[in-house]
Amino acid sequence: MKRILFVALAATLLAAGCQKTEIINPVGNAIGFSTGLNKLTKASDADQTGTQNLQQQNFRVWAYCAYEDVNTDATELNSVYDEIKNLKVTYTPAAEGVSESWGTAKEYFWPGQAKELRFFAVSASEKSVGAELSTEKVVIPADGTDKLEVKDFVVDHQSPNEDLMVADFVKQHQGDKVVDLTFHHTLSKVQFVFKTIANSDAKVYVQELKVADMQTKGTLTVTPKSTATVADEGTTYQGTQTPVAFTWTPSAKVETEGSATVDVGAPQIFFDDWKTKVVTDSQAQNYDPDFPAKIDGADATADDKVAMKVTATGGQDDPAQVFTTWLMLPQSVAGKKVEITYLINQRKFTSIFPLESSRLTDNKWVENQYIKYTITLAPNLISFNPSVEEWTPTTEVSNQN
Repeated sequence: MKRILFVALAATLLAAGCQKTEIINPVGNAIGFSTGLNKLTKASDADQTGTQNLQQQNFRVWAYCAYEDVNTDATELNSVYDEIKNLKVTYTPAAEGVSESWGTAKEYFWPGQAKELRFFAVSASEKSVGAELSTEKVVIPADGTDKLEVKDFVVDHQSPNEDLMVADFVKQHQGDKVVDLTFHHTLSKVQFVFKTIANSDAKVYVQELKVADMQTKGTLTVTPKSTATVADEGTTYQGTQTPVAFTWTPSAKVETEGSATVDVGAPQIFFDDWKTKVVTDSQAQNYDPDFPAKIDGADATADDKVAMKVTATGGQDDPAQVFTTWLMLPQSVAGKKVEITYLINQRKFTSIFPLESSRLTDNKWVENQYIKYTITLAPNLISFNPSVEEWTPTTEVSNQN
């Protein structure tokens, strides 16, 4: 599996249709599935591992014949095999005496010796793509081309937690009964974490964070990364697994009746505030004696008290605190900014800084990439140190006429 891309950014804020009625050479070899994943670190949750998301979302698989059977009149090549089209494969956790497994509602069997099948697999939450991945949503060419499209995938900007994973393309026969699927994240994982400076007496709280003009809808095209394939290790039969590449195309304006246009991919504001309310009742569970009673001269409101107290300093034993994590459409962040509202003692501030960074390739969030923005709230208090100088002796000037 390839290395996961990880970018840490820092900022300091000051203040199956091969349908056959006849099967020649039937065999009792059932098709099984196993999974691997390039792991990244809210059912699906941006803060969970990729394996957890895959197990919660499950996945769907398509199988196409990569052979032609001379013993039948049917045309097998490039047709769907045994109705394995949009077939749901579900996860069963381990139980006493039983190992964890992936399986289907009914059994499916290999077509016979040396008859290869081409497998495609997609994992997405039902919230994002509906109860089923329709043929209009996932499109695979009928001509045998190794290509897959997920059309008009939508990221919910109010809760950007839904993962979308696609597996490398696999081609194999019953020489290895289990289809090993290696999934990859197709979205970008973006995280904002906060720290403060050590040995500071200032009390720091983060209230909310938002980013405007972010793309939320696009079409994903999946193609072979190269012609090279990876042999199925562990067997003498050399099945192939072809690594894939991802290309995202933002959804464009579409015309409706009457020539009116609707921007289906309109940019959205991504917003998150803290979920746990700070309370000043000493008997309450979330009691915080440090939270100010007044902010900017007025009594603190209920909304003010929804805030994350920042105590971390970012050291190895005291890492920065996570405020929010989003799974986002890969996109350019050129010119984009993040706005943060926070408190220092009894004052409220709003600071804005760019998402651009020299550590990003072409200022883009890319697929399968984990981008972490570390923001240091450094409360540099303005103080005054007056001094008094003696009067400068006056110089007497006399006018003489």
